[in-house]
Amino acid sequence: MEDIEKVKTLTPVEAAKFIPKNAEWIRAGLREERFDFGSAVPPKKAGGKWNYIIIESKFFKYLGKEQKI
Repeated sequence: MEDIEKVKTLTPVEAAKFIPKNAEWIRAGLREERFDFGSAVPPKKAGGKWNYIIIESKFFKYLGKEQKI
């Protein structure tokens, strides 16, 4: 397990700073599975919050960039 490198992630707010869209647009796309750079995890109980996972390297590849700007 020590050989596994920690994956860098972004929040929807952080990701939105790199594109001309807001964080809610990114959240909606993740919930609808429109993007391959992350996923949305639904709440376990009614009234709970969604969780969003955006893989930094996949997000920048989606933008056509290999690394964080």
